[in-house]
Amino acid sequence: MSNTSTGYLTAEELSIQNHICVLPCGDLSEVDTIDWSKEDLEHYQYYFVDGKPVDKMFRAFIFNPIQMRKDYFIHVMHTGIGKPARNNDWQMAIDHLFKENVNFSALAQNTKKGDTTDIWVTIPYPNPLQENFGKVLGNKLDFSNETDQIKAIQWWIDSFIMRWEKETHLHDTLSFKGFVWQRSSINESDENLVKETNDYIHNRGFLSLWLFTYGSSGCVEWSDFKFDAACANPNYYGNTNIDINWIKNSTAFASHYHTGMQIIYGKGKLFNDTHIYDYLNLGVSHGYMNNSLVVFQFPNQTMKMIYDNDRIAYVHIYSFIKKIYQHYSYPGISY
Repeated sequence: MSNTSTGYLTAEELSIQNHICVLPCGDLSEVDTIDWSKEDLEHYQYYFVDGKPVDKMFRAFIFNPIQMRKDYFIHVMHTGIGKPARNNDWQMAIDHLFKENVNFSALAQNTKKGDTTDIWVTIPYPNPLQENFGKVLGNKLDFSNETDQIKAIQWWIDSFIMRWEKETHLHDTLSFKGFVWQRSSINESDENLVKETNDYIHNRGFLSLWLFTYGSSGCVEWSDFKFDAACANPNYYGNTNIDINWIKNSTAFASHYHTGMQIIYGKGKLFNDTHIYDYLNLGVSHGYMNNSLVVFQFPNQTMKMIYDNDRIAYVHIYSFIKKIYQHYSYPGISY
């Protein structure tokens, strides 16, 4: 990183498409899709008016495997709820991504000729509490030791890349950009694992991305961990004691430490009805609409649900992606 005060990290610096949308696979929410269909995805890929696609919307996606079979959790956030994922769960994550007519294949089918959609994939996290992962390349792996964690990650990255290279019919419309680290903070015990992983990703010729929570451990040192890109989640949802100052503070952090930003628009107890406008409004006043790499997450809802249930927010998200959004004053706005 050349300079710590160069402002936000941009998509152009990395030669990737901006406005990356996270798609959880097998989430515990109301939207627990493992396999995203063509119809599911076209509402992300295209902007709909009167039920018809009229313009492009998201051109880049992160597929984030959470659980492939009931109660076996790949995502570390759910540790303790179910059972730790095993080698076959990790393998199933790859099999699902490449299944016919869903996920990558559905994205490719929806992408018009001459266009390209970027894809990213989250690496399953080798949870140190998982002592019986199963066999990989003839060796029984135990994640309480780091050597086995590294072996598992490298095996999974290799397996994914091998499958990607084989599925040549996807290559005309999809561009595989790289891998995403699954945890939103990096504890001291994971520091070496992350560096080894990112070295391996770079050796294979791909990029590595981290979606961190603002203020979490490791975020100041993100570039020391050899990530190509990192984006800050302000952790602001509207119905918690975290207020919009967290978005403002995150922008100060992101522009100082040269990261991108995340925009979170969710449904459920934590989320109020207006938090999306706080993200979009501050994106204009704090410059990340025009000058930053931005990753979107939509907890507990899909773009089709947003189109059907909250058309105003839908139109505003589209205008933000197009960089034509203007400050929107909702009833009760405080700034």
